[in-house]
Amino acid sequence: MEETAEQEAVSLGGGKHRILAELGRVQQEVTFLETELEELEQTDNVSSVCDELLRVIEKAPDPLLPLTTGPLNLLWDRWFEGPNGGEGCRCFIL
Repeated sequence: MEETAEQEAVSLGGGKHRILAELGRVQQEVTFLETELEELEQTDNVSSVCDELLRVIEKAPDPLLPLTTGPLNLLWDRWFEGPNGGEGCRCFIL
């Protein structure tokens, strides 16, 4: 049966080796896609996995960011406060 398929391929205008190479490539791609499909069928729902990952990440603080409960240098607070006095800023730009 394989010989008749090869003879038909040659008679259709393609070389025997070219047709067999193409057939091998297609079979390899089918095998790859079947494996991918099996893996996808075995995976859980993506949104539930993302929710679980988010809970784990939010539970622990970032080790690269320092934990501060208040300002270390009180002089820095003056840059983030409003103007001194209750009358507001008296600066005018001309």
